[in-house]
Order: sequence, then C-alpha cells, then structure tokens
Amino acid sequence: MKSIILLITLSLFAISCGEEVLTAGTVNEEYTANNIDSFELNTCSQMHFEKPPVDLLFVVDNSGSSLLPSFDSIKQQIRGTINTISNDFDYHIYIAPLIPLAGQSLTQYQTIVSDPSTLPSPASVNIVSPENISLFSQATGNNDEHGFRRASDLIQANRTNGIFRKKSNTIVVMISNGDDNEAVITIQGNQYPDPTKFENLKNSLLKYSKKYSDSNPVSNPLEAESFRFISLVAHTNCNGWRPAINYRKMSKDIYNYMGYTDDNYSRDSKNLCSGNYSNLFSAINNSIQAVVIGHKYNHWKISNASASSIQEDDITVKKVTPEGVVTQIPIGAANGFQYLGHKVNQNTRYEPTVGEPKTGLMIKLNGSARVSYPDCIIAKTRTPTEYFGFLALPREPQAGSIKVVIRGQEVAQDSTNGWGYIGWHEVKNIKVPGPTGASVNPPLNKSGYFIQLFGSAIFTNGDSIEVYYKPAAL
Repeated sequence: MKSIILLITLSLFAISCGEEVLTAGTVNEEYTANNIDSFELNTCSQMHFEKPPVDLLFVVDNSGSSLLPSFDSIKQQIRGTINTISNDFDYHIYIAPLIPLAGQSLTQYQTIVSDPSTLPSPASVNIVSPENISLFSQATGNNDEHGFRRASDLIQANRTNGIFRKKSNTIVVMISNGDDNEAVITIQGNQYPDPTKFENLKNSLLKYSKKYSDSNPVSNPLEAESFRFISLVAHTNCNGWRPAINYRKMSKDIYNYMGYTDDNYSRDSKNLCSGNYSNLFSAINNSIQAVVIGHKYNHWKISNASASSIQEDDITVKKVTPEGVVTQIPIGAANGFQYLGHKVNQNTRYEPTVGEPKTGLMIKLNGSARVSYPDCIIAKTRTPTEYFGFLALPREPQAGSIKVVIRGQEVAQDSTNGWGYIGWHEVKNIKVPGPTGASVNPPLNKSGYFIQLFGSAIFTNGDSIEVYYKPAAL
C-alpha cells in the first residue's frame, strides 16, 4: 500500500518580512493528503507445448527376395532411419514382417517407445531399443503380398494394447522390393491393377483417419489427426526388382486425400533403388507440430497489494482477446467475478490440470467470465478513499489565534461543520469514517496538539489545508 502521508511544512516568518500575509509571530502549517492512486494489472493466460503423439507401423518385406544382399543392406539401415524420427514426438514404433509366419500373433512384434508410461500396460508389449531390433525370418509358401490388408490388420490388432492410439498421428511405412498383389486382376494370364479392390483396400486404411471417419460411418474410429502411407519401394527396374505400382499409388492417393503439401515431389513414396533413405522422415518431422495446450482459469490475481490497500467496491475487470475485443466482466456469482481478498498460493488454473498458484489479491471467475488461452485480463484497482478528521500541530497554539483554511475557504470554529481545538495527544489516528463510512485502518497515527474537524470540514484525498496560529511560547 502506498501510505497516505500528511506532508507538513513549517514556516517561520520574521517581523521584517511577509507582514502583508502573516502577522508577527504567526506560524503557517500546510497539510496535503495524497491523491488516490489507480493501478492496472494486465496479465494473460498461458499455454504449453506437448509432444504430439506419433504412431508408426513399419511393415518390412521378408519374402525370399528380401534375403538378397542388395535388400539385406537396406534392412540394416532401418535402425538408422528410425533414429531420424524427431525427438519432439511422443512416438510408438511397431515393426512387423510383411508376410506372416505360421503361429505368429499380430501383437507379438517389436515396439520402440519414447515413453513407456504412454502404454496402458508396458509389460504386455515387446519393447526393445533401436539398437536391438532384430529383423524377420524368411517367409515360406506362395508369398502372396497383401501389404495393404496386412497394415490394416496390424493397426487394428494393436489398438487395445495402446500402441496405436486414438487421435494420434498414424503413419504406415511399407518397405518392400515387391508390390501388393491383392489389388490386381488377372486377365488372360496377365495381372493388372484392379480399381475396385484398390479402392476398398484404400478405404480400409483411410478409415483410421479422423478426416475419413468424420464423413463416413466407421465403427470405433481411430480418429488419427493425420494419416500417411509411406512406401519405400522400387520406382524403376533395379536389382531385379520391378516398379511397385500399387504401393506408389496408395502413397499418392492418401497423400492427396489428406491434403498434404509438404512432399509434392514424391508424395510419400521413396525410391528403394536410390540407396539413400536418410530423408525418409523429413516431411513427417517438418509437418507434425507440437500440440498447443491452452490453459483455462477460474481464479485470477488482480494486484500485489494488501487487502486494505484497495477500494474493494471499485474493482473493474475486463477480458481482452488477441484481436483486441474488450469485454467488461461484471460482478456476479453466475457469470461474473467475486472478490476474494488476499490469498496465498491460490490455484488459478482448472484445466488441463489444477495449478498455477498465485499469491495476492484474488477474484473468482464464474461461468462465462472464466478465461481461456489466449485471452488476457485487465484489472484496475485504486487506493481506498480516506477521510481525515484531525490535524496535528507541532507546537501548542495560543488560544484564539487559530485560523483554519480548507480547500481554499476559511472554516469557522464550530462543532457542526467547523473545527475545535482538543489539545495534546501522544498518539491519535487522524483517519475518520467520513460521510461514506470508510475504514480507518490501517491507522495513520500522529502526535501533537490536535485540531478536530467536524462535518463538511473533514478532508479527503487530494485536499489541502492551511492552519495559521501563534505558538503559546516563542
């Protein structure tokens, strides 16, 4: 609080000067009460960044041709490729063979997680570190490559164990030196892409995206915030491999459907023949942004002052949006604010968790008056209106010599709207309730020879008073 201080100026005038103003031996005391001070506290709601959840499915070719040295070296690079995933992500990585082996479960494969606590039961998942990844045995049989169906089945099977999370960013990485041979049709011994089968398989993948499930009926949707199908496949004839028409088309179609623009050159299909996969995740790392979590508040600090330092019934609170829209918050228990006084370590935030304790003068925000990021609050307070009903003279005055001038007008000696002399007091609080019943605390104690003021002679903040008198003993 800015204490109200009575400024006292004592002037002694000699007979040889100032006689046109003061008679010989008269003392002039001047008193001025400080003006009311207004304070403004402008503070804004807060936010924090959270690592975005990213769930990746690696489907790795384990057909007979994948054992050739040219492809085996590619598999060894997978470990390094995984390490290029941004550490700004909260990631789950599930690594499964393209062609299942007899007796293998869809949920038994290796998982890499940045934070095991994000899994409901970490012990039920086969968690490994990137350096301990082991790749898969060669598949046997006719080696039908149903890559699209395989990816969809792996995601669905690993939802309840928490590997593929709702509202995450879900990414399939298909690594193969072949092509999906389910989405084809055989005509006179020759295979051609089958548009109907392809569309059905594409929808079986797209159903995991929020964009698709928002406009199509999907049972228990995954609602992935983003969904990508990245294919690392041959784009040309190389090493005995033929171009993967279906995988490339799936990457392109899903890229276009989701409306991405960060990889318009390859559209999420990387060339296995290039031998350079270091930038496999560059588009992902650049396109997925940290999640902004805005905080919500039902309490707000309006001042660092003490409770007695402000006029409680003269608090104004305004909410301000980033666009500059200003809304005054009324006093009220339904959709307004309530003044709580001085609080210590009062939690101000109620979402996303209770917190952000503050110490100072507090208000409670109710209903629509609550504040959310990025809005700000302008709180205005002022020092209390104070009234003063006593003047302390440093010297004893002569009876009949006192003249009191308040706000430029001489005030008569009168017990109704004037003044009276009450003599010496060791300690007296010069504050009085005045016409509004103002608080007299904290007290402003003075010592001296006192003049008491009555009625309209009582003065308040900003007023100036002059007292002329002759000391009893010079």
